[in-house]
Amino acid sequence: MTHNQFDDDQLEHVLNNAPKLSDRRSKEEILNRLLADARLQDNVHLQEAIQQPIEEMSAQEQQQSTETTKPKNRKWPIFMSVAAVFALTVGVGSMFMNNNHSKLDQATAPDIAPYSTMEDAPAAKSAENHDNFLDSSIVAEHAKIMSLRTSVYEEDLTDAVVFRIGLASRDVESVPMTYVIPNERVEEDFGKEKPSTLQMYKKYAPQIEEEAKGFTNYHPYQGELKEKDDKLIHVLPEKNDYDVASAPVNEYKGTLQDTFSDSEYTEVEFENADGTPYEFSQEGEPSKAMSLTGPSHFNYYLYKDHDNGAEYLSPDFRQTFSSVTEAITVMRNKNDDVYVPVVPENVTYTVQEVAEGVIVTFKDPLDLTSMDPVRATQLIEAMMLTAASFDKQLRLDNVVQESWEGFDFKNFLPKPVGPNKQYMETP
Repeated sequence: MTHNQFDDDQLEHVLNNAPKLSDRRSKEEILNRLLADARLQDNVHLQEAIQQPIEEMSAQEQQQSTETTKPKNRKWPIFMSVAAVFALTVGVGSMFMNNNHSKLDQATAPDIAPYSTMEDAPAAKSAENHDNFLDSSIVAEHAKIMSLRTSVYEEDLTDAVVFRIGLASRDVESVPMTYVIPNERVEEDFGKEKPSTLQMYKKYAPQIEEEAKGFTNYHPYQGELKEKDDKLIHVLPEKNDYDVASAPVNEYKGTLQDTFSDSEYTEVEFENADGTPYEFSQEGEPSKAMSLTGPSHFNYYLYKDHDNGAEYLSPDFRQTFSSVTEAITVMRNKNDDVYVPVVPENVTYTVQEVAEGVIVTFKDPLDLTSMDPVRATQLIEAMMLTAASFDKQLRLDNVVQESWEGFDFKNFLPKPVGPNKQYMETP
């Protein structure tokens, strides 16, 4: 069974959420991951493209055993590069065409398992010579755009760090973003000493094109942010855009939590210019410090900007829950007109907490290929993010497919580092 053909909404989603990418992984790593992608292993044409250099390699090795003076075989890396490019072509085609006879199914995409041929010593040795035949930046860009994942995972941080920030939506809500910034760029910006979260905020927040992403022009904050031991202090001007009503105050505090909660700071204090505690007009008393270390037990819904169509996974008005079972169970409910449930109304399930994490078992077999591919991926990641907010991993049972977008349903899924992966624009 194949995915339904992409419609305009799906194309718009991919294009709106596709970042300007740079990739610093080695060409060997990119090639190995492409050749090992289970979505491509059953494709007849790709198998032929891979098998041909293997056969030629074997024949030439036999010749080299008797003719030691002949030059080294250099056809293998060329065919490997051709196979990699072919893999990209097939992968992109599977997303945009509904081919009923294709064996390429996006729903069968387990995590990377290297081909046995890539482990052979001759193949590994010859792979070292393919650098001149593969442009890793182009391959990496297409590979990332092909993926429907939107969250950040540990595998994204091999040579990078995260910068978290809460962006202010047009619905007066904070939406959490997770920026992936290469270590090389951080070192260029700050030197070899690790920057503080506040230093990163002051450097990178002004570079974010908030309105282009569907948000209001909110950062950097008005007033002055400064550090004091393990605390943040926000010195607010007498007149500011935050303390005008209860909703903007909640939005302001929400952006602070999304930006600084998972950091070295324990709390944020609000002060006037003279050092006295700031008094929010809606509270009627001097403000108290806001904790940045408390648990954020949220469930995740879909937030969509209606002007540019960009979509993000975000907590529903920051509603918190006492248990992960409750948080996941009610994800089918529509609570307001801003956030949309990622779980279809006709999908029912049970939730069980175990020592290893939380298990969601669908009442009827869930066929992800019967859903819009984007929506299916959002369902999976929203549940993963909800479980992660309780510091738990998720397992999905009674799913027709064994894997999807690299998620292996036979095991507990990885814990996301953060939602809504973004890349900083090149300055």
